[in-house]
Amino acid sequence: MLNFRLLRLSFIVLLALSAGCGGEVQQPAELIFHNAVIWTADDGNPSAQAVAIAQGRFVAVGSDEEVLRHRGDSTQVVDLQGAFALPGFNDNHVHFQSAARFLEFNIMRTGRQEEFVQRVREVISGLDEGEWVLGGYWGAYDQWAEGSAGGESRQAFTPDMSMVEELTAAYPMFIRKFDDSEFAVNQAALQAVGLDPADPPAGVEFVPDSSGRPNGILRGDAVRELFSAKVPQGFSRQRRVEQTKKALREIRRHGVTNVSDMSDDEQLEIYRQLRDSGELTVRIHFRYFLGRWQELAQQGIQVGSGDDWIRLGGLKGHIDGIMGTSSARFFEPYSNDPGNRGRWRRLMVDDEGQFVEGKFLQFMLGADKAGLQMTVHAIGDEANHLLLNYLEELNRENGERDRRFRLVHAQVIGPGDFRRLGELGVIAEVQPFHLSDDMRWMEERIGTERCRGAYAFKSIQAGGGLLCFGTDWPGTSAAEYPINPMLGIYAAVTRQTISGGPEGGWFPEQRISVEEALKAYTYNTAYANFEEESKGSVKVGKLADMAVLSQNLLEIPAAQILDTEVLYTVVDGKIVYQRGEGNY
Repeated sequence: MLNFRLLRLSFIVLLALSAGCGGEVQQPAELIFHNAVIWTADDGNPSAQAVAIAQGRFVAVGSDEEVLRHRGDSTQVVDLQGAFALPGFNDNHVHFQSAARFLEFNIMRTGRQEEFVQRVREVISGLDEGEWVLGGYWGAYDQWAEGSAGGESRQAFTPDMSMVEELTAAYPMFIRKFDDSEFAVNQAALQAVGLDPADPPAGVEFVPDSSGRPNGILRGDAVRELFSAKVPQGFSRQRRVEQTKKALREIRRHGVTNVSDMSDDEQLEIYRQLRDSGELTVRIHFRYFLGRWQELAQQGIQVGSGDDWIRLGGLKGHIDGIMGTSSARFFEPYSNDPGNRGRWRRLMVDDEGQFVEGKFLQFMLGADKAGLQMTVHAIGDEANHLLLNYLEELNRENGERDRRFRLVHAQVIGPGDFRRLGELGVIAEVQPFHLSDDMRWMEERIGTERCRGAYAFKSIQAGGGLLCFGTDWPGTSAAEYPINPMLGIYAAVTRQTISGGPEGGWFPEQRISVEEALKAYTYNTAYANFEEESKGSVKVGKLADMAVLSQNLLEIPAAQILDTEVLYTVVDGKIVYQRGEGNY
C-alpha cells in the first residue's frame, strides 16, 4: 500500500512539473480555484492566486495564468473573487464521541423555557420511540455569563419538565445540570426505573415547585447510581452513526479537514465504515489510551500506521486533573483553597489514590520503545515540570530521537521550564480558546504570578517549543468549546473574551500574530502528527485539503476574526461544504 501511494504521488508531481515547464498537460485538473488570495503555509511559496487539483492532490499552486493551463473540458473551475484561502484547519484535540452526543442534545447555553422545549422537540424527531434523551448540562453559564471576563451573570435557568411531558411520553429523559448537583427526569423515566415521588429511596430528593409539588428535578447522591442501572450505557450503532454524521457536518462547516481524536473503539469502526462508503469528510488522527500501549505494540501499530484518512500510532495519557474543577496539580496550594494542590490521575497512583513514583514513567518508557507517539495531558505547574523530567528520563533510557512528544494543554508552566520545552523538542498541544473562557476565574484560583505562565504562547515559542492549535471540542461539563477555529485564532492574537474584555487583553505580552496562529492551526499540527509531508500546507503533491474564508485574516482588525465565515471546505480534492448550499 505504501509503495502504491508513493508511485501515485510521484506521478502527480511529475505531471505538475511537466505542465509548469510548458509541456502539454497529460491529464486535466478535476477542480481549479482561482482569483484568490491563498496563504499556503509553505515557506518556499508563501502565497498564490490559484490551485489545481487532481486525484485528491494539488497538482499546481501559483498564478491564475499558470494554474488555468490545467483546465480541461470537464474541469470544475471556481472563481473565488478575491476570497482568502488556506490549508484546511487541523484540530489537535477533539473528543469526537462526546461531541457527537453533545450535539444531539445539550442545553448548556439555554436560558429560556421556550428554547428548552424546542431543543427537546428537535432531538426526539430523530429517535425511535423508547430511546432515552440524555445530556443537558444546563446552568453552566448562570454564574459566569458566556463571553464575560468575570463578574457578570445571568438569570439562573432550570428546565421545566412539565412543558415537555406530553411531548416526551414515549421517550424517557434523564438529563443533568453541568455540575451534577441536579438532574431532570420525565414521567417515562420515573416509570422506567420504578421511582415513586411519594416514596423516594434514601439519597434521592424530589425538588418541589412553587406549589409544593414534584416537578421532575432531582437531587441527591443516589440519583446517578439509581438511573445508571436502567439508562443505556451506550447508544445503538445506528444512532451513533447518525450522531457522527451530524458532527461531521459541523466540522466541515468550519473548514476543519483533520482532527486528532480520542474516542472509543466503536467510533474508530464507524470512521472506517464511513470511509469505505465515501461519507467520511474529515481525516482522523486517532489516539488510544496510553494504558493500551502493549496491545497496540502486539498488533504492530506504530507511528504512521493507517492510511491518509485514518492514522494510528498515537497514545493519550493524563497526569493530573483540570483547572475547572481545581484538580490540576500545582507545587503550591490554590489561592482560594489553601488545603488543595490538585490531584494526580489514574496511571500516577495506586489503588488507594496515593502517588507512586515512576509508575507513569514505566508506561512512557514501554510505549516509546515500541515506536508509539505519546501525548500527555498536563495542566498545573508541578504536573508539567514532572512530565518534562520524565521526558528527560526517556532520553536517558531509550536514547534521543525525533519523538515529537506532545505536551497536551501545557496550561500553566513555571518560569524555569519554558527553556526545557525547546531543549526536549516538545510540541505544545494547546487550545487557545481555553484562555478566553478560563480568564474569568483563573487569578482568583491561582493568583496573578502563576497566571503569568498560563496559556503563555509567546513564552512557549521563546523557549523553543512548537505551538499547535485545536479546540478540545466539545469542552467540559462547565463550558463549551466549539470546533470553530476562529475562536482560537481570535483568543491567541487578542487574549480577550468573545465580548472584547479585558481591554488590551489578559497578559497581553503573550499575544501572538495571526500568521503564527494560522501556522499553529495548519502546518504545525500536521507536523505534530508526523504528517507534514502530506498535509498542513498548500503545496504540489500534498493532499488537497483546504478552506476558503469570507475575510482575509491577515488584513482585517482582530475583532473581526469572529465574524469570519467559511465559504468552502475541500477535503481530498472534493468540495464537502459550500456556504449557503443545503446539501452539504
